[in-house]
Amino acid sequence: MAKYFKIAFVCSFILIVYGGCKPVPPLPTVSITSDVVNNVVTFTLKTDNSSAYRWRFGDGDSAIVYSSNPIRHAYPEDGTTYSVSLLVLGSGGQTSASTTVTIPVMSQIDKLTGGTAYPNGKGWRISSSAGVSIAAPDSDLTIISNYATGVFKKIGLISAPTDQYIFFSNGNYTISPQGGGILAGLNYCIFNNLANVQPHAADSVGLTYATPYKPPKGLKFALNSEKNLSILATTDGITSKTINYKNVTTLSFTPGGFVGLMDFMNECIVQSLTPSNMTIGLFFSDAQPQSQQVGKSTKVFIMTLENVK
Repeated sequence: MAKYFKIAFVCSFILIVYGGCKPVPPLPTVSITSDVVNNVVTFTLKTDNSSAYRWRFGDGDSAIVYSSNPIRHAYPEDGTTYSVSLLVLGSGGQTSASTTVTIPVMSQIDKLTGGTAYPNGKGWRISSSAGVSIAAPDSDLTIISNYATGVFKKIGLISAPTDQYIFFSNGNYTISPQGGGILAGLNYCIFNNLANVQPHAADSVGLTYATPYKPPKGLKFALNSEKNLSILATTDGITSKTINYKNVTTLSFTPGGFVGLMDFMNECIVQSLTPSNMTIGLFFSDAQPQSQQVGKSTKVFIMTLENVK
C-alpha cells in the first residue's frame, strides 16, 4: 500500500510542478520593407507574436501604433538618407529592427504637389511655428520689420493659419477655408466691398479675415522658374514705378486664385521650397481705396507655409 502511495505522490508532484507551468510566450519577430515615392515612404511589416509598434522615423518624428498594417510617413527633406528604428512589443517581450530610407532629389513641382504620392493633392497652410516679415517692394525685398510667431493670434486673426491651399500635380488648385474665411488685405476688402473681421490690434499690418469666403471653382496654378517678374509699386500712394525681379521662381494663378493672402495680385515669389516648408513673398497693397495707386504694391509679406500632414 505504501508503495502505491509513494507512486501516486510522485506523480501528483510531477503534475503540479510541470503541468501547472504555463508555456513561455515566444519573442516577437519582425522584418521591415519600404516603398519610397518622392518624400513619402510606406513601411510594411512581416511580424509574429507582436501587439504594439514604436517607430522612430529618423527625422525627429515618432509614432506608437497597435497594428502591423503598413504605415505611411512623409519626410521633410529630399536628397537625404534617414535611419529608421522600430521597437516591437508582444506578450513574450520585445524585439527591435532598423532600416534606412533614401529620399531622392525631387523636382520643384513634386515638392509643391507631392506628385503621385499625393493623388488627392498636397495641402499647405501658413506655418504656426514661423514668424512673418514685411519687406519693401524693391528688387532686393529689403526687410522692414519682423513679427514673431503668434502674430495672427495677437491681431485676432486666429483662423488664418488653419486655412489650406491644395496643389495638384495636374495643375488644378483648390482653397479650403477651414475657418470659414480667408486671410486678406483690409483695403482689398474695402475696395471690393467684402465682409471681413475687424482685427483686434491697432497694428494689424493692414490684414483682415474675409468671411464668409467661397473659393472659385476650376482654379489653376503654374510654378514658374527663372522668370523675370515686373510689378507696379508705390511708396507714397501718389506715384508708382516698375520694379523688376530677375530669374525668380513664382507661383501664379488663374483669376480668383492666390496662396496665403487674398489681395490685388495673383502671383507671388517663391524664395525657398522643400517637401515640408515653403517661404513666399506676397505682394500687398495698403494704398487707400480712393487713391489712384490702389492695387499697386506697397509692401511684401514674407511668410512660411507648411505641409499639412
